[in-house]
Amino acid sequence: MIECEWFAKTEYRQLSYSVDAGSLSRFPKIAIEEISSRAHSFGQSAMKRHALFLVLSLAASPIAPGAKSVLLLAGPKSHGPGQHEHPAGCELLANHLNTSGLDLKAEVSLGWPQDASKVEQADTLVLYSDGEDAHVAKGHLDALRKHHAAGKGLVVLHYALEPADAAMAAFLNEAIGGHFEVNWSVNPIWTMKDPLIASHPVTNGVKPFEAEEEFYFHIRFRDGVVPLFRALPPESSLGADGPRSGNPEIRKKLGLKEPQTLAWCVENPNGSRGFGFTGGHFHTHWNQDGFRRLVLNAITWTAKAEVPADGVAGKVAAAPAYPTIDEAIAKGDLNDVKLHLAADRGSANKGGKPTSRPPLEQAILRNKPEIAFALLDAGADPNSVNASKRTPLHLAVDRNNPQIAAALLKAGAKPNERDKDGWTPLHHAAAKNQLETAKAILAGGADPMTLSELGGTPLHEAAASGGAEIIRLFLDHKVDPSIRSKEGVTALDLAKQYKNEAAIGALTGK
Repeated sequence: MIECEWFAKTEYRQLSYSVDAGSLSRFPKIAIEEISSRAHSFGQSAMKRHALFLVLSLAASPIAPGAKSVLLLAGPKSHGPGQHEHPAGCELLANHLNTSGLDLKAEVSLGWPQDASKVEQADTLVLYSDGEDAHVAKGHLDALRKHHAAGKGLVVLHYALEPADAAMAAFLNEAIGGHFEVNWSVNPIWTMKDPLIASHPVTNGVKPFEAEEEFYFHIRFRDGVVPLFRALPPESSLGADGPRSGNPEIRKKLGLKEPQTLAWCVENPNGSRGFGFTGGHFHTHWNQDGFRRLVLNAITWTAKAEVPADGVAGKVAAAPAYPTIDEAIAKGDLNDVKLHLAADRGSANKGGKPTSRPPLEQAILRNKPEIAFALLDAGADPNSVNASKRTPLHLAVDRNNPQIAAALLKAGAKPNERDKDGWTPLHHAAAKNQLETAKAILAGGADPMTLSELGGTPLHEAAASGGAEIIRLFLDHKVDPSIRSKEGVTALDLAKQYKNEAAIGALTGK
């Protein structure tokens, strides 16, 4: 067993936590560092924002002669699920570097390491954390300056581009060529398309990709910076003028269709190399090859190792970005859902919590057809029944989604099941005048003569509130319009009761 320490930052106390060493196998050669004495490095505001943070660092194992060392410094996870997953992001990048076949040794420190030699010995540092008061390097500027003066590399990702103070801002400008600047730079979430990719070792093997991401832009650069990855944000991405949302200068530039730099590098006179990348808000994008390869290449380049012609790629299986399949469905992330299914086939029928709805039900209610199809392919039960005795096919009708209805029926959904109200899915489709969904259900084998609890056919429900087309659909499928419900009424009686002239006309042939 390995004894770890959790630090409760809001209350300045420690809680013991034991972890079996085998359960930490996904962290290469982990060592647990005592963190009580360095709690101050996170600052008061970070302590209020993050309740518990387990500090782990990859143990410094001997580095082969000639190997380049990489130290990734991760701040605590912050924001919502799948966002600002700094520890997980650094772990992923380190694993790719360590399995790339290159002469690299990557280690992760969650928080600034107590052992100063780790920073001093690293050929390049990667800063990935929140910025401002929560910056992972806050209070350690002297160590950064010493590292930089030695001609070593620095990579700064996403929010870590926003410095803790003016002194750090000046350092970032010197070391990597620029930083996020309040009242100048902006940080909207927008869909980046059609990037302009420069020819440089950092972009080796990076193919154009599309991503909805919080890419910062309108960074002010000093001389010598090489723009590597640019794109044109839509003018609609800007909000009202504000410290981080918009300003007249960037509005003018976007109006002139001026591409914005999202990744850049610099070679400094002292031989050090710097790289900045404004992406990294959503963890799921690290599973995107071009997004990840760009940063892996940059880390390798800043360490002064040779970047392969096709870029840096590790032998690491993709892992889900969201902790549960529920969150992946809620985000509409099909790829992440597939990763959950690959990791646990049983998750096709089991939500992330004991109280969760079945994933298929979640996908249908959120009207995510592609996710519903993936779940069905993975063995999701098309005939599960909820507390209201409603099946997934009932829910597809609720969402008026004939594509999902057809897929459910193809997967073996029973079309004639009645819910607690005594209606089949076809009765509901008829009552809602859902012509295409009704066609899909009939094509999937539904019996249009199945009666409701009150003895009515789907034609009865269509007669009350449907149009002429859906009335004719049921008549074409040989539904007998003379059938009387348990209340003694025919479809025509209901059409007259509800003054549905279209239905009256279709039923009487007038």
